Amino acid sequence: MLATHGRFGAFAVKSRWTRSGARSAAVWFDGHCNETVLAFVLGGSAPGAAGGVGTVRSWSTETEFLLPGGKRKVRPDGVWQAPEIGVPVLMVEVDRSTMAPADVAAKFPRYRELFRTKVRDNDPALADREPADRTVHWWRRTWPGHTRPGYPPVALVVTDAGPLALANRQQAVADLSADCWRGRWCREVRDYNDDGWREYDDAVPIVATTLELLAEHGPLGPAWWRFGRSGRHSLIEAMENPNNRAAYDLRQAAREDEEHQAHQELMDSLVCIDCGDVPEEETTWEYGGQGQVEWTRRPGGRCWTCHQDREERLEREVEEQLEAARTANAALRPCWTCRGSIGGKEGSKLELRENARPDRLECPECVQDRAAKDLGPLMLPVPTKRELVAALVSTLDDLWWEDRVLHAKLYPAKSRRRV
Repeated sequence: MLATHGRFGAFAVKSRWTRSGARSAAVWFDGHCNETVLAFVLGGSAPGAAGGVGTVRSWSTETEFLLPGGKRKVRPDGVWQAPEIGVPVLMVEVDRSTMAPADVAAKFPRYRELFRTKVRDNDPALADREPADRTVHWWRRTWPGHTRPGYPPVALVVTDAGPLALANRQQAVADLSADCWRGRWCREVRDYNDDGWREYDDAVPIVATTLELLAEHGPLGPAWWRFGRSGRHSLIEAMENPNNRAAYDLRQAAREDEEHQAHQELMDSLVCIDCGDVPEEETTWEYGGQGQVEWTRRPGGRCWTCHQDREERLEREVEEQLEAARTANAALRPCWTCRGSIGGKEGSKLELRENARPDRLECPECVQDRAAKDLGPLMLPVPTKRELVAALVSTLDDLWWEDRVLHAKLYPAKSRRRV
């Protein structure tokens, strides 16, 4: 029996769910449940809105499900089947804003308790298994075809209030029932990050909308808010579990790609300036026996082979420079004080590693001793008259003669201290 009234019409369809899950005639659709069913069947009223799904015969109302123990019941306002679009069953709650949000939220733990119930699986293939392994969730046997993790979805349709009040009401119900729909948090410790995902094997997917949005967009339009997600989606999209393992894997893959890119950029910056080698990884080498020295390849640096070659070359150059300095200093006049090499004793810490200046008079050790004894600067003996006269007619056999003459001019006899 169907009597139309306006777009939706007012109708009474007699069909009832039996305890076994079969449907027989005898249930009334009325009031807001009537409008909800018609919005599903007829689709959205907005231009370009998605069409409806199924017929009124896809629905039943006032169906009762007994909870374990047989004393408590779960009675959704409507039960909808649409296996043709991948929804074997959808429990529907129509909220007319007459109950407190806490009372509405209290319905969902009962749904989860109902969906947790298991019954014996009579599949012959399981005959050799233990009794505990031969059980199945009753809803999977009653409505086969579920492919998503978790329990069958529950839809909440709110109405009879303004848009802001209905939005706040949906949010309040979501907050109060979070334990039912949020899912179990999981993470991979080996990934070394604080990210993770949620498993929905014991969660009830809850989607919510207003009767006005449902009538405007239809069930396949962007009317549904999935608790735990942002935005409005079609019914099929809204039932997809948010922040699941697949989403985490995508984020982890993006992080690994970013790390790989950053690593590759670092490796490119570590190209050897001598041979052009690009390393596969940043390398630290330790060498040097007991006093180990740590070497790390750095941007603008060299690979280990070129680094070693350069160090050996520099060592050779230092040795060659030292030998050249020793030869040159040995050819100069000796130290005035100790009569040794002007470059100092070979192998000493103070030995000159470069050519001594022509005006140097003492080796480094004697200079250090003079400073330690506070003897002041070295002043050579003043040339005698006989030496001055002899220098006019011939070259004196005195390696320090020119310095003695210069000292005599720089340091007059009256200002001298006895050497």
